Amino acid sequence: MLLNKTKLLITIITLLVVSSNVSAQDQMAQFSDKIDFNILNEIIKMSDDTVYVSNTNKNHLSEDGLFYFYDKNGNKAIEMGYEVAYPFTGKSAIVKNKGSWGLINRLGEFIYQSQFPFPIKLSSYEKYGIFGDGEIFDNGGVIYDLKSGTQQSGFINCAEPVTPDYFIIKTKAGKYKLIYRKEEKSIFKTEMDSIVPQEFMMYDERPNLLILKNKDKYGLSLSNGQEILKIKHEKIQFLGKYIMLLENKVWKYYLFENNKLKLIVSSEFHCTSPTYQSNAIGVYSKDKKYNILKINGENLSQEFDYINIDGTLGILNNSLWIFSSKANFYIFYKK
Repeated sequence: MLLNKTKLLITIITLLVVSSNVSAQDQMAQFSDKIDFNILNEIIKMSDDTVYVSNTNKNHLSEDGLFYFYDKNGNKAIEMGYEVAYPFTGKSAIVKNKGSWGLINRLGEFIYQSQFPFPIKLSSYEKYGIFGDGEIFDNGGVIYDLKSGTQQSGFINCAEPVTPDYFIIKTKAGKYKLIYRKEEKSIFKTEMDSIVPQEFMMYDERPNLLILKNKDKYGLSLSNGQEILKIKHEKIQFLGKYIMLLENKVWKYYLFENNKLKLIVSSEFHCTSPTYQSNAIGVYSKDKKYNILKINGENLSQEFDYINIDGTLGILNNSLWIFSSKANFYIFYKK
């Protein structure tokens, strides 16, 4: 009796979460019993668009509730269904069948099927798939290159960090300086209110773009001191490879190429995170709805309740959606 009451309470909370505009974590929680979002996010970025995987076809749930692979016309590319399935990354796809995880090829044949019920893990760099329990995983596990579907003997571990040639220091006055390590000198004559590099760290003498802020105005410079934009603008931000410049309530999105800024698009929308798609700039939200801004200035034809920071997946109407490498979208998992 107590168990039934608990299940009822969970159901009520889930319905309240979906019907109200709550946090992304709460919205995604309704799918977490079935989907590993970290794996799905990385797999989508490695995937292609020749087939798609879903437990829904043409907005109808599969009769058995299983995931199937479909071609662009909505026909089954592989007859077999799976308890869980992720998009293809080259020649292989991660699936779960009868409680066990494994890899299949494009014919639906198992390349490898684990004897362990533990979910697959992904390595940090090559995105190899690693199967095994805790003990075997510590020793390397059973490792597959997802792109080729071939077994591997190991994968790359993190290397030692490299000392940057440039680094930013904060002065006693609360200002900031950019220091060139080899000459131990400050690049800019004026101390700044803030200095923000486009890349996380500067590991070589290749000039890196910096946003400079002084007296509530913004400018753009290279780490070697070359001025790109004077410190007179109302707002400048980095968005992945893009430079965002706010002028008269319009955001201008630039790329820095051949030592100069190249305007890509102007838009009213303020993107807050870059997407992985080559034809899109970033994710933005307006009126508590989410969308993606494309490089041609257009956005998605459908607004979503939530889109994650990489632009790989979203939530709408109690369904989990995937955004392909061309910023198309389809239902991946429907309750």
